[in-house]
Amino acid sequence: MRQLVAAWDAAAAVVAEWADRTSTVTVESFHKLTSDPAVRAVIDGWRIGPVWARRYCDCRCVRSHPDDVGVCDGHAVIMRRITTNRDGDVDVPLCAPCAVAQGFAEQSR
Repeated sequence: MRQLVAAWDAAAAVVAEWADRTSTVTVESFHKLTSDPAVRAVIDGWRIGPVWARRYCDCRCVRSHPDDVGVCDGHAVIMRRITTNRDGDVDVPLCAPCAVAQGFAEQSR
């Protein structure tokens, strides 16, 4: 029984050390990634909206992703801040298919 307890304690210590190292590396990687200006611009440009707020997608599909018109499912899951000439910065609710289609459309530019 003592050997089993000793083995359990040794295994628990190894797992605890692994968890500490993994969390440290994960936090460091996250901070390095989010300090990149390009990644920061993407994070600042996209805002996740609450899922429970059943808003409708307000994407202008024909203009925002003309190659993927018709993908909209109508249920907004994310907010994206866009700059318009008339209103300045505006938060626009988007459904997941429109958000992905807009991302692909912007990558090709």
